Amino acid sequence: MISKFTTAALALGAVAALAAAPAQAIDFPKKNITFLIAYGPGGGFDTITRKLAPYLKKYLGGKVNIIAKNLPGGRGKKAASFLAKRKPDGSHILMFNMPGHAMPNIIGEKAGYDVRKIDWLGRVAQFRYIIVTSVKKGKYKTIQDVLKTKNQIKIPITGPGTTGYLASAILWNALGVQPKYITGYKSSSKYALGVIRGDGDLTILAKGSFKKYVSSKKKKRAAFKDLKPILEITNGKSEFGVPTTGELGKKDLAILGGDRIVGTTPGTPKAIKTKLANALYKAVTDPEFVAWGKKVGRPVSPLNSADATKLVGKLFSYYVGYKDILAASNKKTR
Repeated sequence: MISKFTTAALALGAVAALAAAPAQAIDFPKKNITFLIAYGPGGGFDTITRKLAPYLKKYLGGKVNIIAKNLPGGRGKKAASFLAKRKPDGSHILMFNMPGHAMPNIIGEKAGYDVRKIDWLGRVAQFRYIIVTSVKKGKYKTIQDVLKTKNQIKIPITGPGTTGYLASAILWNALGVQPKYITGYKSSSKYALGVIRGDGDLTILAKGSFKKYVSSKKKKRAAFKDLKPILEITNGKSEFGVPTTGELGKKDLAILGGDRIVGTTPGTPKAIKTKLANALYKAVTDPEFVAWGKKVGRPVSPLNSADATKLVGKLFSYYVGYKDILAASNKKTR
């Protein structure tokens, strides 16, 4: 006869055996994975996606390749819509530009995707902004000069839907300034040169881009040394020794910036999503990739799948509060 103690011991042994058993490996990936790029060749998203792809392959294992593919159009909407319509098998991923990719959902534009339904894998990087002017041609030498003027300031910039444009619209609204946007520039370097030429009074730049431009030893970038920060969007201490939005009493503006978050098709099986997310986190935190990011002025800022998903929700909730401002700005520059 088996005693109660023997039965209990057998039960505990079975539980221990199950806990010690390795999780069943999933047969993924079976085919190449397409790493979509929502913008054209040569830009920031193109550069970081192509650099990240081999590291993602390394940590996914197997013989399949990660193929970077540019699919520009519609200010990023084309690639996001394409991803959302793929079979949910983990074969396509995209580095989203948040909050830029969320803007169509926020203002009610037809987009072909919903950022709230994307299966998020993790964040690769983030950036925050400063306001810069020209030392030689800038009419406003300080942020106080800007806030005091009754004139309409002119801001060279790419156009609506970009993170810089969204941040700029919300910033100046909060500070009670009505700017005139000069749009059509293809990149931040182009519109920064516009400020230097005198096309406009000032503009918004990612801190990393500013430091990269002014520290460059290339002759073609010598002109960037004319740029001067006059405001930093942060609640902390300015690394440039200029006033901050926090010091101006606008602490909620510290969220303004950009987050590069990788997602895959909604409805992807949990096991596949987990494997992709784990490989992505290892890739982003790989010492070689981290070192490359520091070297080229694109420092990584990794978040795992769960935290990235929460961040997207937080960003959406924040920006939807400015829905009317963003919608009006979008119409104004079309």
